[in-house]
Amino acid sequence: MGRAAAAVNRLLRQAFFLLLIADSLTAMAQDPYVIAGTVSISGNHITYRNIIIRELKFKEGDTLKTDQLPRILSQAKENIFNTRLFNFVTLDTTVNPLTKRMNLDIEVIERWYIWPMPFIQLSDQNLNAWLQTLDWSKLTYGIDFTFFNVRGRNETLKIMTHFGFNQKYGFTYKIPYVNKKQTLGIGFGADMELNHEVAVETTDNQPYYFNSTGSYPKQLTYAFGELLLRPNIYVIHTLRLGYSHYYFQDTLLHVPGFSMTFNNNQDFVTLWYQYKNDHRDVQYYPLKGWYFDLEFSHSLPLWFTHNTYIKSLFRKYFQLHERWYYAFSLLGKLSFESQQPYYLQRGLGYSREFVRGYEYYVVDGQHYLLFKNNVKFAILPERVGKFNFIRTSKFNTIPYALYANLFVDMGYVYAYQQIAYGFNDTSLPFNSLQNTFMMGYGLGLDFTTYYDVVIRVEGSMNLLGKPGVYIHFIAPI
Repeated sequence: MGRAAAAVNRLLRQAFFLLLIADSLTAMAQDPYVIAGTVSISGNHITYRNIIIRELKFKEGDTLKTDQLPRILSQAKENIFNTRLFNFVTLDTTVNPLTKRMNLDIEVIERWYIWPMPFIQLSDQNLNAWLQTLDWSKLTYGIDFTFFNVRGRNETLKIMTHFGFNQKYGFTYKIPYVNKKQTLGIGFGADMELNHEVAVETTDNQPYYFNSTGSYPKQLTYAFGELLLRPNIYVIHTLRLGYSHYYFQDTLLHVPGFSMTFNNNQDFVTLWYQYKNDHRDVQYYPLKGWYFDLEFSHSLPLWFTHNTYIKSLFRKYFQLHERWYYAFSLLGKLSFESQQPYYLQRGLGYSREFVRGYEYYVVDGQHYLLFKNNVKFAILPERVGKFNFIRTSKFNTIPYALYANLFVDMGYVYAYQQIAYGFNDTSLPFNSLQNTFMMGYGLGLDFTTYYDVVIRVEGSMNLLGKPGVYIHFIAPI
């Protein structure tokens, strides 16, 4: 009988305790605020704690609205992941119902930070243009040694060693934070390029090259230093001062429009500034959010060299419905000189700045606009697979996803009448895509996985009536 009474007593006490907790939770749910408590971090074997804490928009003791907590925690996870130091980030919270204090647990899986990456560069403007010729004799190869998260402080060291047809040797070092508040950073670097082949003009929307296998008609030495200001999580200001020394052989200088002077040695200092505001959910392959940047570049000539421009980019990403997404981007560039040396002039057709469907073409000019649209369906939304035979967590847990794309791109490049050495030169080549509306459209498949890997295959058609299939390794927008 005594044991039965004791058991009933114990059950009554437990029931009373559970009712008390339920009462407290109900009261807290009705309370619009919680107080940010301690933050514990696990899995950061190399990364310093303060590098992760920097990405949180709140600190211990802050009062947070409960109805905003899902958004605050989601942003915290995105911000930590976008440092690109971790393969996975997991957040968990515990709330004391009596003190209304919310403690945060952050678990990360660090990436592999040392990458001796093979470097392969083609003499053509992009991979798809090179696939038309498959000319292996003009291959540049080497190794880029990249050390991410140096000293556990998100610093990056890159050493470039390129051999073969063209050569390049150099390094860059970036330190994101040098002050206690983690708002100010620095970067610096230097390199030397030796080129057997140099693009000297664009003819019929194709770059024309001069090459000399026995010498280097173009040589470049470059050095820079920069300041980085990050006043908050999403905004970065970069101010860079760079010095360039070019050496050109006489043959290049006599190509109309290639240079604005006959000096073999040309030196100039470039002042470059960029404002960046980045609210993308995942930077390397965003599905939601937006991005904006504005950059200004001005060369201070030591010889007769002009290159001043303003360039801006805006991207917006929407989730339309469950697995459906839409994105667009608008890129524009405005140059301040009607006369620019060819070796500094860049329009559309380089890097990722091109109208899809026109990958085989180069459209040079002083000003341009590029408008991209993309509707996306997640055939396979992001999933995570695990290979238990791989011991390290840096490689055995693999996220992957597959998307189908429907896209339409439009672009326009404005080019002044070319003037060479101070007088109109009617012998300069004609390019039909200059001062002409361009549009490309098509379908594509995107595969994404860890370490920022994106593989895209696209089939497109342009206004010239020429279809094509292209491969890319970056997000479409």
